[in-house]
Amino acid sequence: MKIDLRSNIKEVSKGLTRTQKKQIPFAVSKTLNQLAFELSKKKGTGVLGKATTKKFDKKTGKGATKFTQKNFFYDKSSKRSLTATVFWDDSRADYMKFQVYGGTRFPNKRAIRVSTRHSNKYLDAFGNFKKGAIDEMMQDKSKFFSGSPKGAKKYSEGIWERYGRSTKRGGQKIRMVAAYQKDAQYKPLFPFGKIADTYVFSPKHGFQRKFLKNLADAIADAK
Repeated sequence: MKIDLRSNIKEVSKGLTRTQKKQIPFAVSKTLNQLAFELSKKKGTGVLGKATTKKFDKKTGKGATKFTQKNFFYDKSSKRSLTATVFWDDSRADYMKFQVYGGTRFPNKRAIRVSTRHSNKYLDAFGNFKKGAIDEMMQDKSKFFSGSPKGAKKYSEGIWERYGRSTKRGGQKIRMVAAYQKDAQYKPLFPFGKIADTYVFSPKHGFQRKFLKNLADAIADAK
């Protein structure tokens, strides 16, 4: 998303002399960089990070991981290029895209692995499979197998866990701990644009208040 502030600058700049107007690019650039920094400040302390600090709730799926909270960065503007950019890095692009816009995710390989009601002990506090959990399952052939059990229904592909005592009648019981799906649907959960827009235009912290101060300082320094 883009936030265009040209009309705000034009309105604030009315009545300035030609000499004073020469300080506008410097004041605009400084203001944009202040806003971008405050939005994206690292360690979850920036405006966007604070908006994601609600504790994650497994039941509702609401809340955010540290992976999301520390995800924001920015590029500065200059007097010659009056554009500051707030972004998330490439390693998290796909993840954040679905958090912000929602949509359908397709697998990179065969299928997407999703949790089931039997997955709890393999999940972290945020409802995701623990790091390395899937690899450990796939390596332990005596306890897990991938695919569909014999005689199972069509849509039962996944990772299955053997549990309980083995019996002469039917061997061990099994339960699905990860399901294979051809795609996954996501709802927009993180209003990135709305948060940024609200902050940039807020009377207390936004562009106009910061710009007026920076412009006044620049004019005073020029004298």
